[in-house]
Amino acid sequence: MNNKEVIIEKIIKDALDVSNENVSKAQKEADAILDAAKQTAKEFADEVLPKGDAQAVEIEKRRAMVANLDCKKIILSKKTEIVNSVFDSVANTMRTKDKKAYLDLIKNMIKSSADDNDEVVICEKDKEIITQKEIDSISKAIGKKLTLSKKFGDFDGGVMLCGEKFDKNLTFALEFEQIKDEQEEKLAKILFGE
Repeated sequence: MNNKEVIIEKIIKDALDVSNENVSKAQKEADAILDAAKQTAKEFADEVLPKGDAQAVEIEKRRAMVANLDCKKIILSKKTEIVNSVFDSVANTMRTKDKKAYLDLIKNMIKSSADDNDEVVICEKDKEIITQKEIDSISKAIGKKLTLSKKFGDFDGGVMLCGEKFDKNLTFALEFEQIKDEQEEKLAKILFGE
């Protein structure tokens, strides 16, 4: 082996030694960095996860409350529909099954609110029940001149009294709304046991 080869071999051996030493050092540094990162991650997890669990529980509670409120809204909406259908059914039943009671109700409404020269507006469904003859009878009974309008009102039961100074709304929609406000709680107890 000549000097040149010995030098090359020495350089290669020294390079390998330095390289192995650098790799070993780098590995130790990498392991230290990795251990530090693991420790930081563990500390972070120990600190944040319980908060995350608490946040998850809180989010779940909020969602349950919102779902509960949505259910209550839906139930209330359905109950309101049922109550409304009961009132609609009452008006329809009176008109179709007990025309005398229906006519008596209308007469009493007119008698209690009519002024002299009022025009009585009815809905088209009532044209067979509330006639000019009936209006004349009411007129005579209360001593006030009333006329039956030739035009029909856009409502479903009851009457409108159109006067010289002002009109009076005695439609079932308005009357039942007032009754509903007064009686809705009682009706709900009967229907829903509340």
